[in-house]
Order: sequence, then C-alpha cells, then structure tokens
Amino acid sequence: MRGRMFVVLFVIVGIVLSGCGRAQNVATASPGSVDQLDVIYLVEPRSVQRVKEVPARGVQAPDFVFVADDGTEYRLSNLHGHPLVLNFWATWCPPCRAEMPALDAAYLDYKDDGLIVLAINQMDAREQVETFRQAMGLHMPIVLDTQGTVGQAYWVRGLPTSFFVDTQGIVALRWTGMLTEESLQKGLGLILGASSWKEKHTYRPG
Repeated sequence: MRGRMFVVLFVIVGIVLSGCGRAQNVATASPGSVDQLDVIYLVEPRSVQRVKEVPARGVQAPDFVFVADDGTEYRLSNLHGHPLVLNFWATWCPPCRAEMPALDAAYLDYKDDGLIVLAINQMDAREQVETFRQAMGLHMPIVLDTQGTVGQAYWVRGLPTSFFVDTQGIVALRWTGMLTEESLQKGLGLILGASSWKEKHTYRPG
C-alpha cells in the first residue's frame, strides 16, 4: 500500500514540476533572444495597452505581447535595457520599401550593442510578408500586427511611422513618414549610449 502511495505521490510531484518548468520557460524568455535573425512574430491583440494620447517624446511606449512560432511570449516592457526602434510598415507602401535597407543595416550594425528593431507590419497576410522579407533580404525581426491593434495604440495614422525608444521604455523620437538619413541618425543617436553610438555607415534610405 505504501509502495502505491509513493508511486502516486512521485507522479503528482513530477507533473507539478514539469508544469512549472513550462510556465517558467515562457515567463523568463530572454529579451536578447528577440534579436534572432529572420524571425517573424505575431501580436497577441488582447495584450495591447490602450493609451489616451499620442506616444510622443517623453511618453512611455505602450506595452504589448508578441509570440514566436514555438509559443514563446515576449513583452515589450521586458525589453527595458535595450534601445528599441518600432517601425510600422506594410508591403504595399513604397516609402516603407525605400527605408527598409537602411533600417536593416542599422539593426545589423548595432544589434551587438543591444539595439532591437521590430518591424511591425500592419495587417498584411503572413505569406505577403514572407515574400517581401525574402525579396528585400531583410534580417531584422518582423512582428505581424494582423488586427492593427498595436498601430492603434501608437496612434499610427500613416505609413511608415517609426518610434525610437530608449532603454527605460520612453519614446525619444516619433517620426512620421519615410526615414531620412538625418532622421535615422538622429533617432539612433538619441537611444544608443555614448559608448555605442558611432556612425559605422552612412544610412541612406531610398
């Protein structure tokens, strides 16, 4: 009888521990792993923080969750400590296409300094985005905002629109329209630390 009770107790403890292990894996997903090359994530619409004003300079960037294909969840607010660029775009948008190579080059140059760029696509089908990414040779992480909820939270009224967010999660620059060489350099300079900021390339969208 005691032997059976021991077996049952062992099984229950094993189930509890394995369940906790799975929960911990999602909760403690390393922010640094967001910067894997050639990855596409999906926004969890119910997670998007609603705000009553435009996230302009000096305002906390609205929070949201995005999910990898393997189910791993990432929360924007958990990326504090990383300078961020949030770029809202669509495949049908010519200015978006024009600025993408420069934005991707900046990401590759500064990813080792902690920079994370999230190219947040607005309501295109995944197949369209995959084709676009491959045709453009892009490596920065892409986030599918299939219902446009993140775009709404950031008061995006035209594409492209970019937000440069500092390591505390505060918007340092909001740029509406195609990024120019000057605006891209300015945005990166505002969010990268003095020891990291260096003009490795001249980024020229277009």
